[in-house]
Amino acid sequence: MTPGYIGVSNLPSTMESHMRRSLSAMALVAAATLALTGCAGGGEAPAATEGGGGSGSELEELISAAQDEGSLVFYLTPPEATAQQLADAFYDEYGIEAEFVRMTGGELAARYSAEVEAGAPAADLVMPSYDEFIDKGLDEGWLTGLDEADIPGYDEFPEEGKLADGAVAVVQFAPSGLSWNTEALGDLPAPETFEDLADPQYEGKLLLTDPSSSQAYIQFWTMVADAYGMETVEAIAGNAVRLYNSVVPMTEALGAGEGAVTGPNVGQVVAGAAKSGAPVEFTVPDLTNGPEIVLSLSADAQSPNAARLFAHFVLSEAGQDIINAAPGNISAYNFDEMPAEYVRIDRDSALENEQAILDAFGL
Repeated sequence: MTPGYIGVSNLPSTMESHMRRSLSAMALVAAATLALTGCAGGGEAPAATEGGGGSGSELEELISAAQDEGSLVFYLTPPEATAQQLADAFYDEYGIEAEFVRMTGGELAARYSAEVEAGAPAADLVMPSYDEFIDKGLDEGWLTGLDEADIPGYDEFPEEGKLADGAVAVVQFAPSGLSWNTEALGDLPAPETFEDLADPQYEGKLLLTDPSSSQAYIQFWTMVADAYGMETVEAIAGNAVRLYNSVVPMTEALGAGEGAVTGPNVGQVVAGAAKSGAPVEFTVPDLTNGPEIVLSLSADAQSPNAARLFAHFVLSEAGQDIINAAPGNISAYNFDEMPAEYVRIDRDSALENEQAILDAFGL
């Protein structure tokens, strides 16, 4: 076993309790002008109707208060198309505009943290992969736990989708898979497991994400090292042509034939490339893990009621159908569809392996 590597597969996800503060009842004055990538609605708002779990006066009062606020802003890491579909459906349901900014996980954490430090958080809620940014936000009081936010219907959300003692909800499971360009692959066999990527036949044909760009990748490579050995991680890194900061540019390069094989990748991005005509295919091995996209509310939200209503919508079965519609995404309501050997890696323990993994990639 490589020095500095600690095997941690099959440990439970981080479930620490966090000190949290309640949502502010006052909407803050907007402190910065955003170049927002999406906005739903416009003109006259349709009559709002109830959607998803939760009913009665509690939900009706929340809808009324949210409509008085009229709009909200959210940051997220899933693709823009998904964000736009959520925003459009939310507007159709409640007549409330939802603006969004799509970023990588690192960009989202840096931007939101900087806004908080400046006393001007612009996002009413965030939807990144679950990482230490979320835990820090809960600990520092930037974010409010969903278990304390009075979200109508939250008690009905599946327990498999609740983390940190219910403070955080997983709105999208995206099990990592393998993808390849059918033309660039030629006569080579398509990989079936992540261990296959270490095969010398893929040398100079492999595109990978940069493990330093996200904690989720450190967790992924910890899983690979724990299952197959750090020497396998080193062999895979040695086969790589280049590294990318996210799966989006990596998949674009794959579609253009700049490489033949990629991993880890997510089905939604590969499906989008295939829809655009790229000769790419995707499969999810039985042994895998993957990003778990979570939802968390800003403690000092400018539109706290609209944020709570949006959370209610995203966590409802209707909202879950939207955010998990793309191939490869799985809702907590369908947790029994997860890969047979899906592994949740303890993030804090995985981070102890970070330097060993970066060393394997020469970073």
